[in-house]
Amino acid sequence: MNEWTLTNDSLCVKPATGQTIIPEDNGMQGETMPYKLVSDSNVMAALMLGFLLIVIAMQNEKKGVIRIFRKCISTSSDRANLFDDNYNSTSNITTVLLCCVSGVMGGLLIYHYYSYSNPDFFFSANHPAMMGIYAGALIIFLILKWIMYSFINWIFFDKEKNRQWIENVFNIIAALGFTLFPTALYIVFLDSEFHFSAKIILIIISISKILLFYKCFRYFFRGFHGVLHLILYFCTLEIIPDLFLWKGIELINSILILKI
Repeated sequence: MNEWTLTNDSLCVKPATGQTIIPEDNGMQGETMPYKLVSDSNVMAALMLGFLLIVIAMQNEKKGVIRIFRKCISTSSDRANLFDDNYNSTSNITTVLLCCVSGVMGGLLIYHYYSYSNPDFFFSANHPAMMGIYAGALIIFLILKWIMYSFINWIFFDKEKNRQWIENVFNIIAALGFTLFPTALYIVFLDSEFHFSAKIILIIISISKILLFYKCFRYFFRGFHGVLHLILYFCTLEIIPDLFLWKGIELINSILILKI
């Protein structure tokens, strides 16, 4: 009859022969690999979607990206020319697609931010849901911004200035999306340090805000007497909505935490 003895380390069996059976050693437990964006399937899916949208935009209008960047920094008149080959409905499609790229890349970078700043939340939340919600929130924000600008400018400014302003706003957002795509590639594949990559992103966003500020001054408040109105208009319709967007993302994170 077998005799069972319990030791401090493991349970051993002593058969009738008196031989002790020593349990097999399973070896040392391996160390967990650190999280990397390049190994995250959600990040790869966002990059592939952004790349696909850029390819479709460039196929739709071969010089569309050049046109958008040229209009962003242009100081000449932006009045529509009906005989210009570049001024047609396909131009709007290119701008819309690149604005979607801006939303997707923005969602990816917010996802990257929380992977670094709040790892406890990040590694316990649903990653596909996070990526989809962040990108969707930014695209919805762009639609709301278009509605808000159209309504306010319809009240205070003439139709031509309103058209020029909306066109320039979304050209700058489209250029921002095209610029953020190679920036995201650099951050993901070269495993850039967070502090360095954050500085690059802040510089790109700051340049886009400066361009918007200049366009706003040029179209609506030209002259020194309109500086106060310019600051009030720009802060109300450009800066404050961005702060509300960030608070909304924080609220979304709180909801995700409650559902974990």
